[in-house]
Amino acid sequence: MITLHGPGEEVTMTAVPRVTPPAKLKIEKIAVLTDFSKNADIALRCAATFARGYKAGLVIAHAYTPPTYAFAAPEMAFSYQVLEDVRQSLENRLLSQTEAPFLRGINCTTVLHAGGTLDLLDDLADADLIVVGTAGETGLEKAVLGSTAEAIFRASSIPVLTVGPHCHCSGEREIAVRRLLYATDFSPGAEIGFRYAASIVREHGAAFVLLHVKDDQDVSFTFERAMATAEPLEKLEKLLADHADLKPRADCIVGFGTPEAVILEEAKTRKADLIVIGARGAGVFTSALSHFAGGTAYKVAASATCPVLTIRKV
Repeated sequence: MITLHGPGEEVTMTAVPRVTPPAKLKIEKIAVLTDFSKNADIALRCAATFARGYKAGLVIAHAYTPPTYAFAAPEMAFSYQVLEDVRQSLENRLLSQTEAPFLRGINCTTVLHAGGTLDLLDDLADADLIVVGTAGETGLEKAVLGSTAEAIFRASSIPVLTVGPHCHCSGEREIAVRRLLYATDFSPGAEIGFRYAASIVREHGAAFVLLHVKDDQDVSFTFERAMATAEPLEKLEKLLADHADLKPRADCIVGFGTPEAVILEEAKTRKADLIVIGARGAGVFTSALSHFAGGTAYKVAASATCPVLTIRKV
């Protein structure tokens, strides 16, 4: 508080603290992983939509395992030729993807990696966002095949945008996020996802839904639910405490049931254009968890009608 003395009067002024505007979400390089499938094409179109919206460059990447039978050939020259033919064929397929009409005007490059898909992440360490498609396998099909998409967002320290088979992205328009759903379980690291969600909401002037799900289906009475809702609702509102500009467009809600079911239902009801959710890192158990754990983030991404941005919790 500052007090100014003038002729015959005293004027008191309150100093307003300077507020540093929040940093804008930085997305300059987007990497999209492709296996040339239909689902990968949907992911590529969605990546193009984001690239246009953020004026970012696009890297189309593919990982492959060189055929081992080539080394069984008696002539090494023949073996090397087989490997070279495979590599050249894949490079041509990647190059042809950069020429798709919906990518016109976007700076596109390609990366071809000889090795596993997770190893490819090392080549994309400078990307700001990774986009990957998923076929949405569940149950026995997923147990047999695993989910590359889930393994990627569990292993990646870079935010991953997962595009399921039910998403609709033309790739020919800029991203329009009118409603964003942010789901949190309040676990350590979840605030990172909130920062991403808040930044996107600001940039697009979107409606903001903050959701916490209590996996407690036994709480059925109105009074019990009101009591169980109070604490998580307070935590959601606390997230907005330092973001006064977001409060008028924010809606904090607490749901009851299995997390993936409630998140999907709320996203459908509120016509969300983007879901932001945390994904726990799996460390050395990434492969096993991909096959058997069936994390909430993957289940949501596999069935959602909009892209799902997963932020790894470290």
